Amino acid sequence: MPVVIVTDVRYRTALAVIRPLRKAGYTVVAVQTARESPKNPPAFSSRCVDRRVMLDGSVKDEDYASRLLALCGEYERPVLFPIGADTLAMLSKHRAAFEPVCDFLVSAPAVLDAANDKRVVADTARRVGVPVPEEFDCTDGKKPPRYPVFLKPRCGEKLGLHAEQRYAAAENEAAFVEAYRKMSAYDPAPVVQERVTGDGCGLCLVMDKTHKPVCVMGHKRIREYPIQGGPSACCISFYDETLERHAVRLLQALDFTGVAMVEFKGGRVLEINPRIWGSFPLTEVCGSRFAEAYVRAASGEETPDEPDRSFRRGKRMRFLLNDTLAWLSCLKARRWRDVCGGLLDVFRAKEALFRFTDQKPFWRYLYLTVRGKGGGV
Repeated sequence: MPVVIVTDVRYRTALAVIRPLRKAGYTVVAVQTARESPKNPPAFSSRCVDRRVMLDGSVKDEDYASRLLALCGEYERPVLFPIGADTLAMLSKHRAAFEPVCDFLVSAPAVLDAANDKRVVADTARRVGVPVPEEFDCTDGKKPPRYPVFLKPRCGEKLGLHAEQRYAAAENEAAFVEAYRKMSAYDPAPVVQERVTGDGCGLCLVMDKTHKPVCVMGHKRIREYPIQGGPSACCISFYDETLERHAVRLLQALDFTGVAMVEFKGGRVLEINPRIWGSFPLTEVCGSRFAEAYVRAASGEETPDEPDRSFRRGKRMRFLLNDTLAWLSCLKARRWRDVCGGLLDVFRAKEALFRFTDQKPFWRYLYLTVRGKGGGV
C-alpha cells in the first residue's frame, strides 16, 4: 500500500482523511507549513499519524513546491492528498513536476478556475440542463426585477474572503444598493441571483482521472453558523439520485478530476467547492470510504463501473463550538424549532472531531481555538 502524504493538517477536516486511511492500513504522513500554523496543530496529536513534518515557510512561498516535492521524493511513489486550497492550486500549476514522483487527483488550473467561478458554474449548468437560480444582470446601475436576492463575488475564496464575506442578501432596493456597493469592493461585477428556498445540501464526489465518479455521498445542513448563512455547524448524511446525476453531469462538463462538493438549495446548484469542504468529517461519521476512494483512484487502481455509495444515511454530526454558537443565536432570534433541535442533537449527533480512541486532537483543537491561535480552521 502506498504512503499517503496529507498536507495542510492545521485544518480540522484533515483528521477525517487521516483516521480512515490509517484504519484502512495506509501509512500516513501529516504535513504542515510553519507560518500558517501553531507549533503543534491538532492533527499532529493523532495516534493515527505515522510521521509529522513541519515544513519551513508558507504555502505561498515560491519554493513551497520544491520543498513538498523533496518530501515526496523520500518515499516510493506516495499518494499526495492536498487539503488546503493553496496547496491544491500549487499542485495543479506544478503537476508536471510532481507526476513523475507521486500520485494525486487534481484538475488542471483552467478547470479549477472554472469550478471556483460561480458565473462559469451557472453557465455550464444551464448548458447541460442542470437547474440553477435565476441570475440578474445588474451592471451599469441596473436593478434586479424582484427581491429578495443574493449577491456574491464570482470567486470569494480566491479573493481570500471568509465565509461570511462571500455573500450579501437584499430584501429591497435600498438594501440592494448597499449590498452591491459592498460586493463591488471585491468584484466589479458580482453575481446577483434570486434567493432560493428549500433544503441546503451537498453532493460530494471523488472524480477519477477519466472524470468518472468513484465515490459519492451527500449531506444536508441542519444548522449553520452564522445562522444567517455560513458553514455547517450540524449536518446529516443523505442521498438523492437526481442530485447525483446533476452533480456528475456538471463536473464532467468541466472535465473535473479530484474531490468536489456540489452545493444545492431547493434542487438547484449554487456553487462547487472543488476541494475538501468544511463538513467533510461527516464522511467519517457516516462510514463513507471517501478518503480511501481518493487514494485508490489516484494510485491507478481499477475502479468499478458504479461509484461507492455505501455510507449510512441519517447520521448526524456537529462541531461542538460552532453548533453551540449557532444554538445561542437561534435562542436569541427565538427560532424555537432550531433551539429544540439543537438540544436533541447534543445526544443524537456525533461530535466531528472527538473519538474515544483518539482524543488528543479534539482537546488540542479546543485549546487552540479558545486561545485564538488557529485551532478552529
